[in-house]
Amino acid sequence: MPDYSEFPTTPTAWQEAQLREAHWESVQELQQADAPVVPRRGVDLVALIPGVFFCLVAVVLMAGVDLPLSLFRDGGVVWVLLIGAGVLLLLGEVRKARGRR
Repeated sequence: MPDYSEFPTTPTAWQEAQLREAHWESVQELQQADAPVVPRRGVDLVALIPGVFFCLVAVVLMAGVDLPLSLFRDGGVVWVLLIGAGVLLLLGEVRKARGRR
């Protein structure tokens, strides 16, 4: 419907707020389009693995679980930790190689 009034209508306060918000959003979109994409920070495995291991040992010792000493003979636990660390390092390198493509 055409507006036949002599003078244009004055926007109300909420209309002015909407216009300011729309302008602010458009400015933000333009600034974000120009800004470089910041890569996400990865997990710090050097801190995570000992932390998880410490929590596991603490829970096992507080629960009063009796571990047989045969686990510690001939470095059984050390071998498991070394193999686990090797697998984690290998998976980390594979993930890095995929990210470089």
